[in-house]
Amino acid sequence: MQSYLRKARLSTLADNVGLRLTILLAALGWFIYLWGLSLPALLAGCALGIMGQLALTHYLRRTVDRREVALRRRLGGELLLEEMLLAPARQAHFQAALLLGQRYPLTMERVTEEGMLCRSGEERLLVGCIPLPEGSEVGQGNIVAVQRACRKHGVERGVACVTGRCSAKVEAWAAEGSIPVRIIRREVLLALAGQASPATDEQLIRLGKRKNRPAATGMVQTILRRDKAKTYMLYGVGLMLMYLVTGLRYYPIPGGVCMLLAVLCRCGKGEERL
Repeated sequence: MQSYLRKARLSTLADNVGLRLTILLAALGWFIYLWGLSLPALLAGCALGIMGQLALTHYLRRTVDRREVALRRRLGGELLLEEMLLAPARQAHFQAALLLGQRYPLTMERVTEEGMLCRSGEERLLVGCIPLPEGSEVGQGNIVAVQRACRKHGVERGVACVTGRCSAKVEAWAAEGSIPVRIIRREVLLALAGQASPATDEQLIRLGKRKNRPAATGMVQTILRRDKAKTYMLYGVGLMLMYLVTGLRYYPIPGGVCMLLAVLCRCGKGEERL
């Protein structure tokens, strides 16, 4: 799990080694400053440095544990919202009501195509899911559909769980309607979904494979795409001109590399597109 959290193995190793060396050198420097360069100062500095290493190891372990929990909840929430996005309407509404039940006192009655009929105290309401991709924004038409469903089932107000984005204007408009609709934003759903269904080890492994597969198989094709030949050539010619103007010797090498990449791009088959 710790390797999954790392952005780069080499940079993480370098940071870890550098931090440990800093602690050791600081401990040695402190006792050398107090007692001078002597054997007792070196022994005391090493002892304090080892204590610092143990404290750092304990701190890093606790930090990794906290990051692991946060990562599992974040990815688990994303996966659950993705399932809700592709699920049938009844299942999405039911799942949305289950998530809200973790935070609010809801008693679920029955699920319909328009939403989940619930009771909160003496009030009846309709909990619905508006499935949208993450980058899409809910509009007033979506809210009107929820209001129409509330009137159809004779409830006082609605609750719309939005898996996409929602502007403050639409949220205020929904709350002030003749049938008020409360918007539950994506961030709230993510937190509730992550708490209810954190990602398992199997899901993290599948996500890691899905993330790494395109980078491992398509990196060369990405670098040598045909449409990049012109850009490479412009960079190469520009660097060569800089060499002719300034006479500095470190311009020809990258210039030649750019021109070689341009030639390789033109020799490639190109990327097929539908």
